[in-house]
Amino acid sequence: MQHLKRFCTRRNLWFLLLLAAEVVFLLGRFVSDFGAGTAINVTPDLIIPYAEEAVNDSRGTQVENYVGQFATTRWLDIESGSYQVVVTYANNGGTGTVRFLDEVMPTAQYDVASLPPGRSSSVFTLWMEHGCDVAQMQFYSDCGEGQVTFITGVQIIPTHSFAYVHFLTVLVLFAAIDWILLVVTRRVALPWRTLESRYSMLATLVLVAVACLPLGLGYIIYGHDLTVHLSRIEGLKAGLLAGQFPVRMNPDLVDGKGYPFSLMYADLLLYPAAFLRIVGFSLQTVYKLYVAAITLATALVTRFVLRRMFSNETVALAGTALYLLAPYRLTNVYVRASMGEYSAMVFLPLVVYGLWLIYRQKPGEKARPWCWLPLAIGFTGLLQTHLLTSVMTGFLTAIFCILYAKRTFRRPVLPALCKAAGLAVVWNLWFLVPLAQYMVQGVCRISGRYDASYLRDTAVMLGQMFMVFGKGTGTSQSLALGMDGEMTLTLGIALGLGALLLVAVLLDPAVRQSNRKVLRISLWAFGFGALCVWMASDVFPWYDIFLSQNPVLKALSSLLGKLQFAWRFLSPASLLLTLCAAGALTLLWSKRRDLAKQAALALVLLTLIPAGYQMYDSCANSVVTTYMSLGAMGVASPLKESQLAGGEYLPYDLSDDLTPAQFNDTNFYFDEGVEAESYYRGQLNVSFTATNTNDTQSTVVVPLFAYPGYELTDTAGTAQLSRQDGYLIVLLPAGYSGTVTVRFVGFWFWRAADLVSLAGIAATVFVGLRKRRKPVAV
Repeated sequence: MQHLKRFCTRRNLWFLLLLAAEVVFLLGRFVSDFGAGTAINVTPDLIIPYAEEAVNDSRGTQVENYVGQFATTRWLDIESGSYQVVVTYANNGGTGTVRFLDEVMPTAQYDVASLPPGRSSSVFTLWMEHGCDVAQMQFYSDCGEGQVTFITGVQIIPTHSFAYVHFLTVLVLFAAIDWILLVVTRRVALPWRTLESRYSMLATLVLVAVACLPLGLGYIIYGHDLTVHLSRIEGLKAGLLAGQFPVRMNPDLVDGKGYPFSLMYADLLLYPAAFLRIVGFSLQTVYKLYVAAITLATALVTRFVLRRMFSNETVALAGTALYLLAPYRLTNVYVRASMGEYSAMVFLPLVVYGLWLIYRQKPGEKARPWCWLPLAIGFTGLLQTHLLTSVMTGFLTAIFCILYAKRTFRRPVLPALCKAAGLAVVWNLWFLVPLAQYMVQGVCRISGRYDASYLRDTAVMLGQMFMVFGKGTGTSQSLALGMDGEMTLTLGIALGLGALLLVAVLLDPAVRQSNRKVLRISLWAFGFGALCVWMASDVFPWYDIFLSQNPVLKALSSLLGKLQFAWRFLSPASLLLTLCAAGALTLLWSKRRDLAKQAALALVLLTLIPAGYQMYDSCANSVVTTYMSLGAMGVASPLKESQLAGGEYLPYDLSDDLTPAQFNDTNFYFDEGVEAESYYRGQLNVSFTATNTNDTQSTVVVPLFAYPGYELTDTAGTAQLSRQDGYLIVLLPAGYSGTVTVRFVGFWFWRAADLVSLAGIAATVFVGLRKRRKPVAV
C-alpha cells in the first residue's frame, strides 16, 4: 500500500491517465462485444439441394446413395461475433461433414464438423471477426446403397466468448505495454540485476521465440496425437463445467457416455487451458498458448538448473539451446504432438538437479535444508505429465542409487531421498489412488503389447542416431523398412559432438583436473547418456531380454515393454548429453576460455540450423488443421477415431465389432415388458421412470460406459446396477415401479486421497514460509 501511495504522485500522472484511458477502452469494448451477434434459425425451407440426387421437402433436404456435397443453405447474414452452431440431422451411412463457403468469409474460423451416424445433432463453434451477409453452409454425405443423410435444420446461436476473449487479450497486451513503459522510464527495475544475466535472459527468450515459430501460423500443423490431447482439454473443460473438481471422468467425450481420460492420464497442467476454454478461447489458440508456455518453462528450468550446477551463465545458455531445440524434443512437439512427453521434458532437469543437490552432501554432515525439494517436484511433474517418462526416469534413478550405494544408504542422502519420494507420493495421492484402482481392477482395455520383443522393431539405427538434419513429418517405421517416411528420431549432431568434446577434454590433464565436481557430474551424465543411447538403439539385446528365462530379466522385459517404443529413451538421452556438453564447456572454460567460447558457439549453431530446417519442413509439409472445439472431432468406432486414439481406456468388455452407428448410439434400451414413462440424459447422469410388467427381472441399458464410480438411487429401493458389453445396465425386479437415477460420484477413498494430498501440499508450503520468515541468529 505504501508503494502504491508513493507511486500515485504528480510525477506519474501521465501513467495514471494512461491507465484510466485503458480501463475506459476495455470496459467500452467489453460492453460492445457482449451483445455482438444475432441468432439465426435456418429452417428446412432455407436448406436447398446442391446435387441432382438430393430431394427437398418441408422437413429438410436428403440424399441417398451419394458421396459429396448434396445441399447448401441460402445466403445467410451473419454479424461479427462468436457462435455455437447446432446442425440437426439423420444419417445411417458414413460420416458426413458440414462447413462454410470459405470464398465469401475467408476470415471466419470454424470447425469442419462431422455428421456421424447414430446421432441426431452436431455442435461446433463459429468465430466471425468480421460480419458477412452472403455466408453459406455446405453439407456433404458419404452414403452407400440404401443409406440416407437428411439435414433438417440449423441453429446459429450467439455466445459471449467474443467479449471475454477480446477483453482478456487486450488486457494482457495493455499490461505488457505498461510494464515496458515502466521499465523504460525506470519506475520499475528489471528482475535481472547484472548486465550478463540480462543478456542471457534476452537470449533465452529469443531461443523460446525460435522454438515457437510454427505456432505463428494461422492454424495448427497436424501431429500424430494432436486430436487426442485436444480432446483431453475439452473433456477437462466439460468436467469442470459439470461440477467435478478434480475432474475424473470426462463427460463430453464419446457422445457423453463418459471417458476416464483425466483419471488415467494426469492433466494437472491442463487446468489453465481448460479455464481459457471456458472463457471462450478457441481450442487451437489454447493449445498454442500451452505449447508456448511449456517451451518457456523448459528453457527457464534448464537455464536455472545448468546455472546452479555449473556456475557459468554462458554454459547455461548454450546448454539451454541444445536441450530446447534438441531434434527429438521438436519431433515430440510438432510431429508427434505428444503433449505428455514434451511436457515431461520440463521436469527431467529438476530430477537431475535434485539428485545432484542430495548427493553432493558429505557423509555424516547435517542435511542441507530443502535439498530434497527439486527431486520431489521433478517426479511430481513427471507423474502429472507422462507416466511412461516417469517409469524411464525412475528406472534410471534406481540404477544410479544402486551404483552409488556407498552414499545412498548413509546419512544425509538416504533421509533426503526418502523425503523426496514420500512427499512426491503424498502430493500425488489424489491422482495415484483412482489410477491404481482402475489398473488393479482391469477396468480399461489398455491396448498394446507388453514385452520387450516389440521394442526391438522400434529401435533407432546407429547410423541415424546423430544425423545433422531431420524431417518435420513422418511416422515411426519398422527397422525392416529403414528410414523411408520416418520422422526425425535422432539426437542431432550437436549433442553427439558435445559428448565427443567431453572425451577430448578428458585427454587434457590440466583441464580434466580443473574442477573435480564438474568432472564427476559430466562422467555420470556421459555414462547414463550412453546407456540411454544404447537402449534406444538397434544394438541393444531386446530379444535376448525377452527370451531369457531369468526371472529378473523377465520382470525387466515386462516393465520396459510398457514403454511401447525404444526410441523414447531419446528423451532422457537428450538431457544427459546436454549435461555432457555443458560439463565439457565448463571444464574447458577454466583453462581454455577462448576455445570454450568457440566450441559453445559451434554447438549452438549446429543446433539452431538443423532445428530451423526441421521446423520449416514441419510447417511446409504437415496437414493444415483448424480446431475450434470438440465439434471438429467426431467419434466413429471404438478403435478408429481421433478422440480416443487407440481406445486405450474404453471398457474392457466393449465389443470391437460395433458399427459406427452402434458406437455413437445414445439411446436407452428397455426390455420388452418394461414401460418407460420418461427418461433423461445429463452430464454423467441418467434417470428414468419405468414399470416392469414382467414376472421376471428385466434390464434397462443406459447410455453410459461401465466404469466404477457410478451410484444408483431409486424411489423403490430395489433396482440394482450392473454392466453388459461395456455399458451400465439397471436390473429391475419383477413388478418394479419407480424412478431410477444413475450418476458418477466416485468413491469415498478418492476424496480421502484428495484431502491427504491437499494437506501435504499445504503443510509443505506452510513449513517453507515459516522457515523463510524465521529470523537468522547472529
